[in-house]
Amino acid sequence: MKVCAGWGAEIEWSRGTIVETNKAAEGLVRLTVDIGELAKGYTKGGQYVQMKVGDSKPAFYAIASAPSPERPIELLLKNQGSTAEILCDSKPGDEVDVSPVMGNGFPLERAAPEQAPHLFIFATGTGISPIKALIESGELQADKRTSVRLYYGTFHPDSTAYRELFTEWEKSGVKVVNVYSGFGDGYVQNVFEKDGGVSDGEQTAVILCGQKEMAEAITAMVEKEGVKKDFILTNF
Repeated sequence: MKVCAGWGAEIEWSRGTIVETNKAAEGLVRLTVDIGELAKGYTKGGQYVQMKVGDSKPAFYAIASAPSPERPIELLLKNQGSTAEILCDSKPGDEVDVSPVMGNGFPLERAAPEQAPHLFIFATGTGISPIKALIESGELQADKRTSVRLYYGTFHPDSTAYRELFTEWEKSGVKVVNVYSGFGDGYVQNVFEKDGGVSDGEQTAVILCGQKEMAEAITAMVEKEGVKKDFILTNF
């Protein structure tokens, strides 16, 4: 079946099967979905799928698991909106409609370690999903960079997904800076600025995923410090 969905693109829907659902944080659900052969189209962190259930409105979800043609994909959903609420209430074995894997992912090939030894990553809320995929896939090449720092903004610790993974992420070379707006930290851009921002713009790359206001503020800050536009990476 083909329908027009999302940004006017024609989507050929396939059937996926819910494998597992569990609470990821306050108001967030981790969803594992078997999408069968479609998983072969998932090759880079930052790609996404559209999903719907029956006649519900299609919704876009970035994939949180590392690319693998053999395994189900993981999604992080905010329990808000008709389709998300249906998916969050789903049970193993339930069927869903899923699009092919979409998008080009984060263009990290533009900012290899020898070109950008310093890498800053900024994520808010469920924007951590594709960042998790980048970290766990090794695409960041953190071990080949001088420094990799992730600023992850949420309201408070209980609303922060993947906290149990931060120790492993740090071992892989990604320093995690938690920013809790509900605890008076301000926002990601505020903490980044307080930390001194960018010290070597020409050798720094930035990855952005989250609120538009955050992305715009960080972009303005790092461009002022000499970070090249090609080194400011998004997945859209």
